Amino acid sequence: MNKCVIEVKGEMSVLNVLHLYSANLADIEATLRQQRDRLPQAFEQSPLIVDCQKLDDNYLELDLIQLKQLLLDLKFIPVGLRHWPEAQQAQALDANWALLRQHKSAPVIETKPTRRKNTTISDIEIVEKPLRSGQQIYHPQGDVVLFQHTSAGSEILAGGSVHVYGSLRGRVLAGINGDTQARIFCQKLNAELVAIAGHYRLLDDIETDLKGQPAMVWLEGERLRISPM
Repeated sequence: MNKCVIEVKGEMSVLNVLHLYSANLADIEATLRQQRDRLPQAFEQSPLIVDCQKLDDNYLELDLIQLKQLLLDLKFIPVGLRHWPEAQQAQALDANWALLRQHKSAPVIETKPTRRKNTTISDIEIVEKPLRSGQQIYHPQGDVVLFQHTSAGSEILAGGSVHVYGSLRGRVLAGINGDTQARIFCQKLNAELVAIAGHYRLLDDIETDLKGQPAMVWLEGERLRISPM
């Protein structure tokens, strides 16, 4: 009798992608440290795909062994290289990198960016579909507006405010670039974690009777506040 021990299946997942525009490891490290330190709960032990499409001929200067060690030292989990030149595949394999293909049918969250007037944060990302578990919206330059619910295990990172016209579950981080005026609005507050400008709270740690209710989260001094809407 055959007993199934393992099964390997292809599966779509939403992962963070590190797009390289420079092969300078010192510059890469400095920028990565800055972003990771700003959002440690979002990036630490985060699987990371490295995309080399923007490197052009600079890929010849990229030390793949040191790059991988750099990512490990910063507590990322390097998954593989994407858009790496075919002629240099042996170099990548020798450095113990997996080579990833650009999946043509990779799921994309449809958005309709618009402009917001009279503000320095001008971009708004509108999402009309529910945000499923494992999916992430990363919009560092403005607000994020979702017309439907978000699921447990999902994640929203916005430079501005976050508006959810449905039940808010998962993790939501507003003002990720330090905007202390950013806010979180939702029809039903069921988030696992809320954060504004680097101030984090697990919802279980917050004494509020607004769970499951329309609510707004904002930052007052060093404390997150929640009020009904």
